[in-house]
Amino acid sequence: MAPRSDGPFRRLTEAVAERWPEAPPFGGRFTEVVPHLTVAQGQDDAVLDEVEADLLRQLPVSGRVSSVDLMVHDGVRWRRRVCFGLR
Repeated sequence: MAPRSDGPFRRLTEAVAERWPEAPPFGGRFTEVVPHLTVAQGQDDAVLDEVEADLLRQLPVSGRVSSVDLMVHDGVRWRRRVCFGLR
């Protein structure tokens, strides 16, 4: 799910990448990082279709971002390493 206004998220991503160029977002696999919220990943198509249909019935979704999590991948799963509060 992409935010309606992605400017703040793009600026945050760019600032983090500039500060730590040795650790680019997504390992540098993408030339452009598109801000988004992942709601499902790795399930079979039937599950993904069901999630998509359910979400479409509930749009639009609104919210406020109050923190950013640093996630690490161990080769099998993602886990939160640290949470940074935003003002």
